[in-house]
Amino acid sequence: MNMKTPLALATAALILCATAACNRNQEAAGGANTTPPAATDTAATDAANAATAAAGAPTAGAPADNAAAATAAPPTQQEALALLNLVNDHEIKAAEQAKSKKVKGDAAAFADMMKMDHTKNMAATKALLDKNGGAPADSAAMSDMKSKSDAELQQLAALDGDAYAKAYIDAMVNGHQDALTKLDSMLIPAATDAAIKKHLQATRDAVQKHLDRAKEIQAKMPAA
Repeated sequence: MNMKTPLALATAALILCATAACNRNQEAAGGANTTPPAATDTAATDAANAATAAAGAPTAGAPADNAAAATAAPPTQQEALALLNLVNDHEIKAAEQAKSKKVKGDAAAFADMMKMDHTKNMAATKALLDKNGGAPADSAAMSDMKSKSDAELQQLAALDGDAYAKAYIDAMVNGHQDALTKLDSMLIPAATDAAIKKHLQATRDAVQKHLDRAKEIQAKMPAA
């Protein structure tokens, strides 16, 4: 009998057993060869999307939100006239406040001019509004202008004497410059009626003259 054959078979059997045992150990230890691919961590993705949404950015897989980039709609013709009359109202109130503060010289003369010119413009603007459907309901732009006007008058009211006079003229320079910008960019372009466009353009000419005069007075005032 050949003793080598049983010995070879026994050796082969031992190798097979050892290999099987090794594979079982790898499975028990979570070996890479037998472990299925890891599942996607959806909880982590959901949490990241929630944080991104809270920050105002688009979530993963969602279209970008273009609403934040939308610009405000231009004013209607009626709103343009209403905005102009808010400017008139503010200038009249500021002039009355300046007179109550007993400003003198050029500042007093400027306040008198403001009250007279803006009162006339307000009446003409109101007549055009009445003829073209009346004043509209307050828009966001109108509410914002009212709030800023009230805040400016409150700040001026806290001053007296030369400090008030300088602050008043400074406010007139800034206010008339802002009015020119609004007339050019918003109000005149909104006019579809020829009479309204003519009124707004004439108003622009008057505002420019007021601005030029306010700058002349400002230049002669001592620095704060």
